[in-house]
Amino acid sequence: MRSSMINVGVVLGLVVGSVLGGSSSVHAHGTMIVPESRIHRCAFDGSIENHQDPACRAAIDVGGKQAIYDWNGVRQGAAAGRHTSLIPDGRLCGGGNADFVGMDLVRTDWRTTPIAPGAGGAFEFVWHATAPHATQDWGLYLTRDGWNPGHAIAWSDLELFCTSGGVPLSVDGQGRQVYRIPCVLPPRTGRHVVFATWQRSDSPEAFYSCSDVQFTGGTNPTGWQQLGSVQAPERLTVGTRVTFRLFDESGADLERTEVTLAKAQVNRKKWPVVLAEKVNATSSLARIGVLRSSGQVVPTSELNGNLVYGVEGRVLRFQIDVAKPSGGGGGGGGGGGGEPVYPSGIGSYGPGTRVRGTDGLLYECRPFPSSGWCNQSPPHYAPGTGSDWADAWFRP
Repeated sequence: MRSSMINVGVVLGLVVGSVLGGSSSVHAHGTMIVPESRIHRCAFDGSIENHQDPACRAAIDVGGKQAIYDWNGVRQGAAAGRHTSLIPDGRLCGGGNADFVGMDLVRTDWRTTPIAPGAGGAFEFVWHATAPHATQDWGLYLTRDGWNPGHAIAWSDLELFCTSGGVPLSVDGQGRQVYRIPCVLPPRTGRHVVFATWQRSDSPEAFYSCSDVQFTGGTNPTGWQQLGSVQAPERLTVGTRVTFRLFDESGADLERTEVTLAKAQVNRKKWPVVLAEKVNATSSLARIGVLRSSGQVVPTSELNGNLVYGVEGRVLRFQIDVAKPSGGGGGGGGGGGGEPVYPSGIGSYGPGTRVRGTDGLLYECRPFPSSGWCNQSPPHYAPGTGSDWADAWFRP
């Protein structure tokens, strides 16, 4: 796949926001990405250096930027299953870790992910495993009916609704590692928080995440299951071809839906709607948008708010490819010999950003979601010299 990135930007692969595929790094561990965790949204849906999301900006003001760059490390090193005794009330979303106190802010404007469980409450949670570990157990909690989003989350506010032992590590179509945890959600309506614990079996270390969700109308009896979401990390250019690809259980192509963008369709809120409308009108196996209680999947102009659904009973995966026209540019980086020398500007790099490495060569930040690594730990991701630089950059 990497060899195609020079000409084709892969915006979203399958169900995950995973960033790291075959890396050997062990300094990061992961977070929930279906439904998307607070810290993952803050890390990948906005600039950490100048965040425009009020809740994320407040979290950075309280806990600092480094916590967001370290989005995959919300942890307790000596948990050994003692989550309730180690993590005090009001500190769950940061895992009781002072480095991530910003995730515990009591706010009613944490952005939510629409959630619609399938028949019988079935829902598949997806954890992006940037460094896989042997698993003792997973614990999934949901706030109780009557929970007030304006109050800090206490253990008494939560219902443990799903536990699981180790589940297989799977690799999506872009080589990224995820754990898929099938559960049955209890009935809920409105706004809630999913709290997750991942306890290792080969170490006392455990990891935590909070995902803000909005139930769209109780359970979903309509035959659609959530596969993931459409991420729009950048404004596109006129003439860009966006392709939605749906794969079956073996990875074979089932459907391809293409749109070519006109002038009024290129901004980050519009082009996902254009794609969703075309998919919904032509596909028999997938829908894009927000599932309503009526059973309809309706596209939304909310940034990154469009979810991808597939028919129940099938293990489907999807990918969205972006092919820009010749001369359309690479996004946020520029070119023409005026590129900054790394690490100048670190923290503001995005898909397509070009820099000169300390070796004097030109490098380009990979498309979303791999672009998240471009702003992280220079010993690991410095272009050309870091131990895992190719996970973040490529030579254009």
